[in-house]
Amino acid sequence: MKPEELQRAFYEMLMESQFWSPSQMQDYQRGQLEQLLRHARKNVPFYEKRLDPVFTASGDINWDRWEEIPILRRSDAIEHKAQMRAPRIPAGHGPVQAIASSGSTGHPVETLVTRISKIGSDAAAWRSGDWHGLDYSRTMALRDGTDPRIVAPVPLDMGPWGPPWDPAALRGRGVLMTKRWTSAEQLDCLVGNGVSYLAPGGVKSASILAFEAEARGVSHAISRILVNGEEVGEDDRDVCRRVFGAEIIDLYSSKEGGHIAHRCPTGSGYHINSERILVELLDDDGHPVPVGQRGRVVITPFHSTAQPLIRYDQGDLATFGEMCSCGRHLPLISSLDGRVAGMFRHPDGRKKSRGFPMRYLDDLDAKMWQLAQVGPIDFEIRYLPRDNSRVGDEAGVADAFRHHMFEDARVSFRRLDEIPLTEAGKYLEYTYEVPAG
Repeated sequence: MKPEELQRAFYEMLMESQFWSPSQMQDYQRGQLEQLLRHARKNVPFYEKRLDPVFTASGDINWDRWEEIPILRRSDAIEHKAQMRAPRIPAGHGPVQAIASSGSTGHPVETLVTRISKIGSDAAAWRSGDWHGLDYSRTMALRDGTDPRIVAPVPLDMGPWGPPWDPAALRGRGVLMTKRWTSAEQLDCLVGNGVSYLAPGGVKSASILAFEAEARGVSHAISRILVNGEEVGEDDRDVCRRVFGAEIIDLYSSKEGGHIAHRCPTGSGYHINSERILVELLDDDGHPVPVGQRGRVVITPFHSTAQPLIRYDQGDLATFGEMCSCGRHLPLISSLDGRVAGMFRHPDGRKKSRGFPMRYLDDLDAKMWQLAQVGPIDFEIRYLPRDNSRVGDEAGVADAFRHHMFEDARVSFRRLDEIPLTEAGKYLEYTYEVPAG
């Protein structure tokens, strides 16, 4: 089957499977997992003994012992990279591409991704596009990578970005900017290329662009902004609507896992793409958390046959929700709760992740902020003032911070002209900067 035919077949299955019963989905997932487990045990040195807990003496799989498979850590993926790679993969899964995570934790991970995994991820993205009524004949701008050969304000032309079997999509155009570009250069690209849809990465990158456009008096209409990886606040939605007229569509994805979950168009939360990935939320002891309780995100992509990621800890925190009211039976992530590496820690063992209300931006008279833990009980709120001639209610915000985080927190403030981005071009709203030891 040609790649385009496989893409369409998978997409059409997804349009049906979103309404499967939970038992139907479980049967499908276990069929996919069984193929992955048998392949990994036979072909990948790292998994030769690691999967023994689920295999019975007769060679069957005991699903009741799934949780006995050890969690795969980021450090494992770095230290045992060579042993985790398969010398051969199933027919039709290749070719293989090496990709690297952004390294927002300070430790980028390089993984091998199969063509069939990308096909499944693309199909899931197109299903989400169908949910949200995207018009693939328009121009989409993406902001990704750091390729120095892409020189602002001229983006790389990527051709059509929608389903290849859709005649309208053949008229569409994708253009690629890099994370090295300044906000001004990105704006020039959007205007010069008539961009209707924008995928800037994180939501704060979109907000930064909106503030840049507002400050420069740049007027450009954008229909949708597709953002990834973090909870979207109402302030972010408001500024993108006010400046660009854009609605934000947020999703959850990673370099290692591809498209993990997409925002429901009518309900609340993110529907997991359960046909291509198993998502577990676990507590600190490795046990599944109930609906409504925050847990660590652990994934198993079904088509990661070149470098299997079986029970891989993403380093993220999330919360499962109840069954969605939209009628789809795909499991729901009700909230994305931040990175484990960005959690605030108190000397008594308490931990906090995100949760400081965005409404306090108004009290600071600020456009954006970054909340940093810089000592055991020391925190710094770095913010962009709306007007440098005014100072907001820093004392009141400090009291509110102590109420929401730790009652004995020492809070200081720093006014900035811009929020620093990571080397990968990401904005971190919460950052843990306490020196080790």
